[in-house]
Amino acid sequence: MSMNAVFIQIDAEEAARIQTDPSLAEALFENPSEVAASMATFGKLAAGMQERVRTMGPQMMAQTLSQMDPRLREMLEQRLGTTADALAAGQGGDQLLKAMEARQARAAALMGMAKNSARKKRLSLHKEWHGVHYLLCGQVEDDNGPLGQAVMGGRELGEGEGFSGYGPARLLTPKNVKEISDALNAPQLESEAAARFDAGKMNKLGIYPGFRASDLDGLKQAIQSLKAFYADAASNQQAIIACIV
Repeated sequence: MSMNAVFIQIDAEEAARIQTDPSLAEALFENPSEVAASMATFGKLAAGMQERVRTMGPQMMAQTLSQMDPRLREMLEQRLGTTADALAAGQGGDQLLKAMEARQARAAALMGMAKNSARKKRLSLHKEWHGVHYLLCGQVEDDNGPLGQAVMGGRELGEGEGFSGYGPARLLTPKNVKEISDALNAPQLESEAAARFDAGKMNKLGIYPGFRASDLDGLKQAIQSLKAFYADAASNQQAIIACIV
């Protein structure tokens, strides 16, 4: 399965929402129609089951909790604001409905993010991303300098492998975007990047996905596209969400 780098411009308000709830970033990279279908289904079920959740939900949840690892059960009890014993006694229906409403609110936020995603400016470096990163900064992994942040930088939104399996999405603030754009516009940038190209050396270093001598032109074009994307984002004071998908 290919690993493609995707960059999406977002405004300051969306950046703040995503920093509060990093899981919202996933919706930007999803197919909006698929998100809409799943959210609509969830909404219909929630509306039709409210009374059942209030009256029968506590005992059903108590049975589920009784089968869980004690540590996980305690965590869920804290989240629900009640205990398994209280649920077993038929109490806690309102807490369950409150939890459902919270899920619906998050579903609505995801839906809004997904709808807006289709209208956002985005760039895919496809499989050239690692080669572009290497030519820009001469490093295999991420680097603290602006050029080393252009492809692989940004604040990680979450932990582990992320929703894509290749690491969490990353946020670059408008300030980061401006700094990177300025670095990408240095007069000597493209000549220095081209001078670093050595297909044999890059393959030995494990630069994804592997390169041939004829690949330089494609990488140069990708650098130009990245440069233009950052320049546009900087001029509009946009943040950027990046992810390997």
